[in-house]
Amino acid sequence: MVKQERAGRTRQAVLLAAAETFARVGFEAASLVDISRRAGVSKGALYFHFVSKQALADGVRRASGREVGSAALSALRADGPALQGLIDFSHELARLLREDVVVRAGVRLGRSGARRGGAEEGVDGSAPVAPEVAWRGLAAVVHRLLDRAADAGELCPGVDRRTAAELLTAVAAGQVLLAGEKAGRPGPEDVSRLWTAALPALVPAERRAGYRL
Repeated sequence: MVKQERAGRTRQAVLLAAAETFARVGFEAASLVDISRRAGVSKGALYFHFVSKQALADGVRRASGREVGSAALSALRADGPALQGLIDFSHELARLLREDVVVRAGVRLGRSGARRGGAEEGVDGSAPVAPEVAWRGLAAVVHRLLDRAADAGELCPGVDRRTAAELLTAVAAGQVLLAGEKAGRPGPEDVSRLWTAALPALVPAERRAGYRL
């Protein structure tokens, strides 16, 4: 058990060091020597857990997906109005993009087009799925929350849920792009402005004051 715990800590240290390096310099410029030094382990210990830089990148992507998936599950399981859960999820996604180095590294790896070594996990962090499924998974979360909001009478009559879900998913994708362009983005005020613009198209005027943007 002690050896397993030590190995687990070493693996996490290597993964975090890799995420910090990928987020800072990207996949191509990242050095396994630098990553092992940052993690405080030998290169041999690094190779024991990850056989190549590509395997490390895949591990960071999977860890990034688990973080986003955990936030999505929290939104799906939250009490209260479904649309508030969607608003809160968008703020949490923005926070992860700003503050979580593993998520930032996963974004940079995706933006750089680095080759993927295998399947990745879905937004729920459970079964592995192909990389192109990732954003469809987020779209599914948005669809489910909008369906709940409509069933609860939160939305304006006649709102096209599919179109609204596609638009809000595109907004989430835009948050990812902003995160890659400038440090500290997207900020809470950026997300609030987006919802200030979107809410009138989704919610009757008499209900809008009840949401925290």
